[in-house]
Amino acid sequence: MLIIRGVLNQTKGKRLQSGNVLVLFVISLLALITLASLALDGGHLLLNKGRLQNLVDASALHAAKELDDGATRAEAETAAIALMQVNLAHTDQGELSRAIDFSDIDDSTTAVLSFEYSELADPFIAITDLSVDAQFIKISLKQLTLDNFLANVFNFNKKISATAMAGPSTAVKNCFTNLVPMAVCGTGTEAPFGFEHNKLYLMKIGSNTESAIGAGNFQLIRLENNSGAADIRTAMAGEDNIVKTCFDDSENNESVPTEPGNNVGPVAQGLNTRLGKWNGPVNSDEHPRDENICQGQQIEIDDIEVDGLISADALAEAFTTKAYRAAWYKTDNEKSLPSCTVPTLDLSAPPPGEDNFSFGSPASPGRRIMNVVISKCEGESNGANNLDFLGVGCFFLTQEVENKGQESFVIGEFLYDCSGGGDATLEPVDTPGPYKMVLYHVPGSTDS
Repeated sequence: MLIIRGVLNQTKGKRLQSGNVLVLFVISLLALITLASLALDGGHLLLNKGRLQNLVDASALHAAKELDDGATRAEAETAAIALMQVNLAHTDQGELSRAIDFSDIDDSTTAVLSFEYSELADPFIAITDLSVDAQFIKISLKQLTLDNFLANVFNFNKKISATAMAGPSTAVKNCFTNLVPMAVCGTGTEAPFGFEHNKLYLMKIGSNTESAIGAGNFQLIRLENNSGAADIRTAMAGEDNIVKTCFDDSENNESVPTEPGNNVGPVAQGLNTRLGKWNGPVNSDEHPRDENICQGQQIEIDDIEVDGLISADALAEAFTTKAYRAAWYKTDNEKSLPSCTVPTLDLSAPPPGEDNFSFGSPASPGRRIMNVVISKCEGESNGANNLDFLGVGCFFLTQEVENKGQESFVIGEFLYDCSGGGDATLEPVDTPGPYKMVLYHVPGSTDS
């Protein structure tokens, strides 16, 4: 009897233990479902939150740029919505596209989409008066419902929001690592400082021409601490990162120091590397040529000088009849077999451009497009002096520089105003000078 009672007690114990295992299994299963829900639905939420923020950021920057270009608020909003729709058309944006209903847009605002404007980024005070010049725009997409997976088990609906604010930065310094050490003389304080696009200009004079800067100056400048013939040659050749030069805007009276002297040899040796000519201490590895080195007929000093002075009319005539133009440079670059032909009736075309486009030596595109300082030339002092900085222009190097001593000059075609790189402080104040559209954190918001 004792044996039988012992067996019965053991059986009863096992039954009790199996009940405990079932309880533990249910608890563990719930924990596993919870963790799976957090992993699956949480990751899904974070992924779409990032996508939504990128969408709003891009639209805010685009709208701010439209406002800066003179668009009305309605036009800026329309542009922002159009960009959203373009981005939402991508296959990976399908869920966000379903969550945002653009069909009920009334005055560019839906239940989830809103636009606000302010004169300042901080404090951002929303204004509705259309007569006020509000440069800062805030775009919000609120409470978008996402698809649920295991979150339904816990009766939890996923919703995401995003807010972005954009507007102009403070003035950005123009910083260059590829300036040529020359300065052309401009006028006024507004770009393009008296220059006409796609017109020929003398960028460096010869010693037989009267200087607009002052005696002893031939439109050469000193970049940062560089000075002397060797630095002139290297900078003219465009060696990468030879020196970084930064400028403020002209209203801050930034000055540009001149480098007196003609330096004919270093100037020609440096610039001509861009056209596949290497003479002196330069080489094709460190100073590659442009891919396109086509030239027209060489413009001589006699072609552009009238009564001892450079004539604008003569320059215009030479541009029409002799110069290889930037427009043809661009067209030739787009051809699979460039012709290197100057399409004017009074010119005999250069031979086919096989040699002018060959890669027998290292080549780099765009080497003939040069960043040149535009300054105010007073002509009041001799030797080294400082010029007022106006801006930087992009010029196309029309032809190689001849090493002819007094008659050596540099000629190029003005293309457009160009700006370098730089960082804004991101503290929005009314500062003159170049700026860019930037994103700002929305004070008090957890969605930006």
